[in-house]
Amino acid sequence: MPRTIDAKGHGPIPLNKWLWRSYIKAALFPLLLIEFGFVGVYLITSRVVYDRSASAITRISETMLRDDSTREANIIAHRLQSISATTRIFSEETARALATPGTVSDEEKARHSLSPEGVFYTTKDTGGAAVFYSGIVPVGEAEREKVWRTVRLDPLMKSIKDSDPLIAQLYLNTRDSYNRIYPYFDVLDIYPPKMDIPSYNFYYEADRAHNPSGGAVWTDAYVDPAGDGWMVSSIAPVYGPDRLEAVVGIDVTIKTIVEQVLDIKLPGDGFAVLIGRDGTILALPPKGEDRLGMSELIGYSYAEAILQDKFKPAEFNIFRRPDLASIALQMQAEPAGVSKVDLQEPMIAAWSTVAGPNWRLLLLTSERSLLTEATNLRDQLGFVSTSMVAILVLFYAGFFAYLWRRSVAMSARVARPLGDLEQRMVLISEGGTVPPSAPFEIQELQTVGEHLATMGDKLDAANRAKSNFLSSMSHELRTPLTAIIGYAELLEASAGRKLDGERLQQVQAISTAGWTLVKLVDAVLELSRLEHRDLRLATSSMDLMPLVEEALSRARPDAERMRVTLRILAPEAPLPSVVSDPALLRRILDQLLSNAVKYNLPGGLVEVSFGLGAPDTVDLSIRDTGLGIATDRQAEVFQPFQRLGHENGAISGAGIGMTIAQRLAEVSGCRLSLESTPGKGTIFLLRIPRTRQGTPGAA
Repeated sequence: MPRTIDAKGHGPIPLNKWLWRSYIKAALFPLLLIEFGFVGVYLITSRVVYDRSASAITRISETMLRDDSTREANIIAHRLQSISATTRIFSEETARALATPGTVSDEEKARHSLSPEGVFYTTKDTGGAAVFYSGIVPVGEAEREKVWRTVRLDPLMKSIKDSDPLIAQLYLNTRDSYNRIYPYFDVLDIYPPKMDIPSYNFYYEADRAHNPSGGAVWTDAYVDPAGDGWMVSSIAPVYGPDRLEAVVGIDVTIKTIVEQVLDIKLPGDGFAVLIGRDGTILALPPKGEDRLGMSELIGYSYAEAILQDKFKPAEFNIFRRPDLASIALQMQAEPAGVSKVDLQEPMIAAWSTVAGPNWRLLLLTSERSLLTEATNLRDQLGFVSTSMVAILVLFYAGFFAYLWRRSVAMSARVARPLGDLEQRMVLISEGGTVPPSAPFEIQELQTVGEHLATMGDKLDAANRAKSNFLSSMSHELRTPLTAIIGYAELLEASAGRKLDGERLQQVQAISTAGWTLVKLVDAVLELSRLEHRDLRLATSSMDLMPLVEEALSRARPDAERMRVTLRILAPEAPLPSVVSDPALLRRILDQLLSNAVKYNLPGGLVEVSFGLGAPDTVDLSIRDTGLGIATDRQAEVFQPFQRLGHENGAISGAGIGMTIAQRLAEVSGCRLSLESTPGKGTIFLLRIPRTRQGTPGAA
C-alpha cells in the first residue's frame, strides 16, 4: 500500500517519534538555545582577547627580530671584514715574495719531488704549506724558483690560520697553476695532474673583469677541490708589472659558518640563514634543514668535482623555491625588512645586509612559538569552555534519555495496540484469520480490535464461500461443456451426411471454444486448490532436459500456428539432475511456454537456455521476442486475472496462467522471476534446486 505524502513531500511518522519531536520543539530546543548561547558568548570573548594579545605580541616580536637581524648582520660583517683585511695583507705579502729572490735550505728543497705526470709537489709535512704545481705548464727552473720565493709565506699563512677560528685554510694560486696551500695535506691524493687552476671561480672571480677594484672579494659557495667540502672564499688578486700573476684566498667552510656564525639565540624556535648575492643559501643550521626540507651540503665526493666548478644545486636558491620566492623578491628590493612567509606554518622573517660581501642574513621564527604564552592562556580558557560544554552535554544527554523513556512509555500505550491492529489488518488482507485481540488499556482501541476481529471472520467466511462457489460452478460448467464438445465432435465426424466447408468451420469453432472454456475452468479449479494448499507433492530427482523437450513438443502446434520458432540452447556441459515434483514442473513449463508463444509476434522466437553459474540451482530461462512489459507493470504479471491491457484483445485467456506458474513454483521449491524490456521481449527465469547427496530418488 503506498504511503500518504503531504504537500511538502513528508509521510506519516511513528507515534513515539511524534511525541519526541513535540518535546524537542516545546522544551528542549529553547533550553539548548539559551545554554549554548551563553557558552558561545564566552568563547567569542575569549577569542577576541586572544587575538588582540597575539597581535600585540606579534608586533613586538617583529621589531625585536628586525633589530636582531641588523645586530647579527653587523657582527658577521665585522668578522668577514677582518678576514677581508687579512686577505689584502696576504695579497701584498705574496706580491713582495714573488718579486724577491728566495733562499731555501737543502732540507726544504729535498721535500719536493716531480711525479711521472710532471706534477711538482711536496712529499712530507714539516709544518709548512703543501705545494702542487699541476704540470699543465712544464715545471722548469723558473717555476721552481717561484716555489722557493713563496716559502717565506708559510709563517704568515700559519699565523693567519691560527688568528681566527673561522678560517679553514689559506692558499696561493698562480696563473701557471701553481698552488701553495696551508695547512698541509697529501696533494696527489686530491688534485689531478694538469689541473687548470685559473679556470676555477676562486681564481677568475679576482681578475679585473670580475673585480675591477682589485680588492678582496667573496666567492659564492663551491666545492673545495682540496677536500674540505662546501665553502666560501675571500680572494684577492696579486698583480705583476703588466698582468695578474696570482690569486690568494682564505677559505671559510660552510660547516664553520653554521657552527660559529649562525649560532644565534633567537626567540621561540627561530633560526638564521645566510644567503648569497644571487639568492643561494650559503649556510643553513639543522633547525632550518627540518623547516625547509633540505640538508646542508657540508661534505662532497671529489672524484668528479675537482675537474669542474661545482656550485650549490637549484634547490638552494630561494628564487627557485615557491615557498621562499615572495620573500626573495622583497630581499632583493630592500636591504633590510620584516615580512611573513608560510613554511609549513606561518613564520615571521626579518633580514639585513651583511656589509662587504653583500650577503643577506635571514632570521626566521614561527608565530606559534612567539605566541606560546598567549596560546597557553587560550588553551586554559578553551579547557574551561570545553568542560562547561561537556557538563552541559552530559546533563542534557541524561535529560534527553529521561524524556525519551517517557515518550516511549507514553507512546507504547497507544502504539502497541495500533501495531497489533495493523498486523491483524495485514493478515486479513492476505486472506488469513485473526484470533480474538488481547485486552487493551484504552477503551476506544479495544472496541476497534473487537470490530476488526469480527470483520476478519466475515471476510474469511466470504472468501470460503467464493472458493466453494468457484469449485462448484467449475464442476457444473464442466459437465455441459463436455456434452457440447462431444456433440460438436460427432457433428464434425458427419456420420449422417457430409458438412460443407462453412458449417464444418462453425462446428470446429464450437469445439475450439468448448475446449477453451474447459481449460479456463481447469485453471480456475487449480487456482482454487492452490489457494487452499490442496496439493500433494511427489518430490524426486530427475533429468531436466527430457521435461523441457516434452514441453516444447506440446507447445509446438500453437507455435506453428502463430509462426513462432521454438529453440533450445543446450549447454556445453551435461545438465545436473534437479529435485522437484515432475508433474508440477511440467505444468510450470507448459504455462511459461504457452505464455511465451501466446504473447509473441508472428515470426518471433522462443528460446530456452540454461545457466549453471549458481551452485545450488539450475537456472532455466525462457526468452520471447514479444512486445515486452513496461517496468511499472511487471509486478502485476503474477497477480490473478491481470491481462495488462489485453482484456479486450484477440489473445484469449483469463490472466491467471502466470499466477498459477508462480504458485506452483513456490510449492515445488523453485523460484520464478522475470526481466522485460518494452519492444524487445521478456525473459522468465525459473530457478530449480539441484539434486544433493541424500535427496530422495537421487542416484
